[in-house]
Amino acid sequence: MNDLRSLLRRIAPLAAVALVALAMVGCAKKVTSVDPNYTAPEGKYSVDARLIVYPDAPITVETYTDNPPDGPGADGRPGEEDVFLRTEQVYVAPGTLHGLILDGTPASGYQVLRRESSGGFAQLKDYVLNPVVRFLDSQWEVYTFDDGQPSGFSPPSYAGRGVVAGAVTPTSPLTNVSELMNSDIRDLKYTGRRSGTKPAPLDSNLTMSWEAVPGAAGYWIQIYQFKGGSEAQLLAAAPAPLIPGNVRNYFVGYVAAPDTTYKLGQPGALVLTRRTLLNSVEYLVRISAVNDQGELIAFTYGDWQYIRAVGTYRRYRIGAAKVIPGS
Repeated sequence: MNDLRSLLRRIAPLAAVALVALAMVGCAKKVTSVDPNYTAPEGKYSVDARLIVYPDAPITVETYTDNPPDGPGADGRPGEEDVFLRTEQVYVAPGTLHGLILDGTPASGYQVLRRESSGGFAQLKDYVLNPVVRFLDSQWEVYTFDDGQPSGFSPPSYAGRGVVAGAVTPTSPLTNVSELMNSDIRDLKYTGRRSGTKPAPLDSNLTMSWEAVPGAAGYWIQIYQFKGGSEAQLLAAAPAPLIPGNVRNYFVGYVAAPDTTYKLGQPGALVLTRRTLLNSVEYLVRISAVNDQGELIAFTYGDWQYIRAVGTYRRYRIGAAKVIPGS
């Protein structure tokens, strides 16, 4: 257990460029009083400004004694000779709420607005968010924030307001008001052809499919490969709609419900970025379901990944399905 905690302490600084900006938790604006009538922030709602909120949900890590032969079983499961030791629920930032803004408007930065205990909105941060990812082919951007000390308003509610040319005006883009109704993020089952199934995907224009999630308004799709090592991969296993850092994106897009399938290159999706996939190369596919309130309600907990040490190994679900195009 101490080894795992040591690992998590080392990965915490990565959160600023990966899943969450933990280094900024203490930078929230200190709110003293808020007008309870300020429930309609200045600005204009835009369908191209989308906010998703989600809690800091745990990463389940299982530990096994590694008896000969070395490593887990050939089929990716624990070896029959290995001994299960324990299961741990690991949090990166317990009690923190996270937000992700996907923006296709002219905004160059974002203010985060939080509904305070009085019922009115106030700025969560005393600074303007800068994009953490820019998709040059579509001109969409990704912004992230975290709230380490929620206001106590129920349900926790947030909105984003775009800053255009350094100013906020009555036409500044507003996101949806995103509400966190519960902390249960369900397991979304990926049903498309992939590694370990027969037949394999027929070509690099993957046809992805998944089980419908009750209450979903739509699904975000991310196809990616990691650029970082095991520490970044463990951090990215925490439930989140997208991984904004330490990955190379090959596809990011949105499919509206009730559709539960999408083939690359076909109409029917809002495409933020797309690169060509290669046959016989492994990619990771994450599908995330969001509801009408902009709440993450399910995502692909996905396949198992291993961290090996002397005499033991740990396994956790990587947060995506592993797919290898090619017959």
